[in-house]
Amino acid sequence: MYLDGLKLQNFKNHAFADFAFCKQVNCFTGKNGIGKTNILDAIYYLAFTKSFFNGQDQHSVKHEEPWFSIESNLVKDSISQHLRLFYQKGSKKTLFVNNNEPEKFADHIGTIPLVMILPGDIQIIHESSEERRRLFDTILSSCDKQFLFALMSYNKQLDQRNKLLKDLAEGYSVDMELLMVYNSKLIEFGTIIFNKRNEMIRELYDLFKNHYHEISSGAELAEINYQSDLSEKPFDEILIIQDQVDRLAQRTTKGVHKDDFNFILNGFPVKKFGSQGQQKSFMIALKLTFFDYLKNKTGEKPLLLLDDIFEKLDEERLSSLIKRISNQEFGQIFITDTHKKRIEDAFQYISDVEVVFHHISN
Repeated sequence: MYLDGLKLQNFKNHAFADFAFCKQVNCFTGKNGIGKTNILDAIYYLAFTKSFFNGQDQHSVKHEEPWFSIESNLVKDSISQHLRLFYQKGSKKTLFVNNNEPEKFADHIGTIPLVMILPGDIQIIHESSEERRRLFDTILSSCDKQFLFALMSYNKQLDQRNKLLKDLAEGYSVDMELLMVYNSKLIEFGTIIFNKRNEMIRELYDLFKNHYHEISSGAELAEINYQSDLSEKPFDEILIIQDQVDRLAQRTTKGVHKDDFNFILNGFPVKKFGSQGQQKSFMIALKLTFFDYLKNKTGEKPLLLLDDIFEKLDEERLSSLIKRISNQEFGQIFITDTHKKRIEDAFQYISDVEVVFHHISN
């Protein structure tokens, strides 16, 4: 599986760009702020129909332009599919696959398994549980349609239940049977989400432990623990117990939307006790674990997007990553860097790996 190129129009700071890609390593070099990361985000858009960085599509339109377009050809098993994502301000976003629109964007999710490693990944350790859930759910949604449907359905029912609880607190007339319906749906979809996340963590355990050991070259024991209210009680019991609390709070206070993933090193939270180097190793190991997880689940080598990692990684961690690339453990790779010579030097002694350089300028 690979993308044979990328065409951008009015996307972020790119008025027009057209790239031809090789099947292995594709490098983008240029000064900071020139739009290298935006190219990776365009590829992410094609995989997930949304930006990794911006919640609203209008923020991805080039300044003073009314629309943007992203195009590429996805090649799988020697069969090429033309993909085009189009967005116009004030209108809906549209995805075309060979000039046909999928019935739902969700039908497309998983077509392009993808993992992106970013300089800011370490912040996921320190941010809210919402960001960690988003990280794990994105990977799981890429290879499990049942999970994706359950997650979308749960969030919809959660919003409706919370609105009903707010209306109830404000004295509006509320159909209490409707609350029971929302409860039933939350239990149904929430239980699926809980079971799927649990299963994922079990499958990741050995993969992650091995990756961390390889990257850190240390003896620390790295673990990921899944924390959920549903680990303590069935969801139906939780909703009964929390009924009065929810009504006072005007929202659903417990459920899988409150789950967290705890990052542990030698029995202690990485967030509090891990050095910056250990935290970097933890996140790189996690992203590489996601790569192997998706590969095992989909039978495809995911696209691997590496943003400015040559600037941020020390020599030991970089050497470990380059070794894996030279062993051709990955499929198609996209790398950004500010220094062309540095990235050329990194690959000059790697044989049998095709590398293409694209220099981005004003």
